Amino acid sequence: IERQLFEETVKTLNGFYAEAEKIGGSSYLEGCLACATAYFIFLCMETHYEKVLKKISKYIQEQNEKIYAPRGLLLTDPLERGMRVV
Repeated sequence: IERQLFEETVKTLNGFYAEAEKIGGSSYLEGCLACATAYFIFLCMETHYEKVLKKISKYIQEQNEKIYAPRGLLLTDPLERGMRVV
């Protein structure tokens, strides 16, 4: 695989993980609601972190279909292997 393609994939994934870890107003509100409802709120809604993880899984699947699989390679979700940053 070309170095540029791999670097672009890694940079994009790292950006997604940084977005997932970013604490903003919505994350703060999620935490407050979680405390106020004894964490029952998470039975009804996804957290910001979970939403970004789904976005990452979709991105990895798309990259595998477009770039990696045609070259006989398979990109695995780093979270499945215990890594958070590629």
